[in-house]
Amino acid sequence: MTVIVFVAYGVGALLGYAVARGGRLVPVWRVFIRANLLLTSIVLSVLAGWRVSGFADLLWPVVVTAVMFVLVGIAYLLTPPSPERPGRAALRGWSAIPNPGFWLIPVATAIAGAPGAVIAVLIDRVALASFAIWVWVLRKHAPIKQQVRTSWIDQSPLIALVVGLLLGVFSDAPEWTASVLQWLAPVVAAIGAAVFVGSVLHPSQRMEWRPGVRVWALLSLARIAMMVPLAFLAPTEPIAVALVLGAFSIPAFFPSSLSVLYGYTDSVVAASVRLGWIFAPIGLVAAGFIITR
Repeated sequence: MTVIVFVAYGVGALLGYAVARGGRLVPVWRVFIRANLLLTSIVLSVLAGWRVSGFADLLWPVVVTAVMFVLVGIAYLLTPPSPERPGRAALRGWSAIPNPGFWLIPVATAIAGAPGAVIAVLIDRVALASFAIWVWVLRKHAPIKQQVRTSWIDQSPLIALVVGLLLGVFSDAPEWTASVLQWLAPVVAAIGAAVFVGSVLHPSQRMEWRPGVRVWALLSLARIAMMVPLAFLAPTEPIAVALVLGAFSIPAFFPSSLSVLYGYTDSVVAASVRLGWIFAPIGLVAAGFIITR
C-alpha cells in the first residue's frame, strides 16, 4: 500500500502540472476545486462519521484540532493589522497545520493499516469544525466576492460529517467501511496532489514567496513543538504514528486551492508550498520506527 500511495502522489502531481502547463482548464479551475471538495470530502466524511463509536475515539482528534486553532491564533498575532487581517491570518495559520486529508490519511494508512486510517480520518473530520470557521472567515474577507449559493458546497465536508454521525447513532458501521477508507487512500492522494499542484501553478499564485519564509518557519516550529510531545503520550502505535506524521507534515493543500478560489495572494502560503516538504522524511522515519519497534 505504501508504494501505491506514493505512486498515486506522483501521478496526481503530474496531472496537476499538465493541467497548469496546458492552461486550457485554468478558466474553470475554481469549478474543479469545488467539484473535488464536494465529491471526495463527502465520501470520507460520511464514512468516518459513521465509524465513530464513542467520545474516546474523538479525544486525540480534538487535541490535534486544538493545536490547529493555536496555530491560527499565532498567525493572527504575526499578521499586520488591516481589513483583511482575519482572512489572511486564517490562511497563514492553515498553511502551517498538519495536512490531514492528503498526508495523514494515505500515509498513516500505508504505515499503520486500517487502525491508522481510522485515526487519521477522524483527525481530518474533527478538524472540519475549525475548517468550517476558517472557510467562513476566508469567504467573508475574500478579494473575489463569493456567491451565497456556493457556501453549502464549501461547507459540504462538515455537512457530510453530520450525516455520518447520525448514521452512527442509528446503526453500527459495517466492516466494509474500514476497507473502503483504506483503499480510498491512493485515490485521495492522487486527487489531492493534482488539485494542489494545479493551484500552486495557477497564474493568480505566481508571486514572490521569500518575504513569507520567516512567518512560515515560526508557525512550523510551533507545530512541531506542540505535536512531538503528544506523540510520546499517545496510548497506541497508530495514534502515535498519526501524531508524528502531523508534527512533520507536508504542506497543507487547501490554502493554495482556497487562495485561487477566493482571490488571495499571500507570501506565507507561497513559502509553505515550496519549503514545507523538508519535514516529510523526518515524519516517515519516525513513523516507521514507531510501528516496527
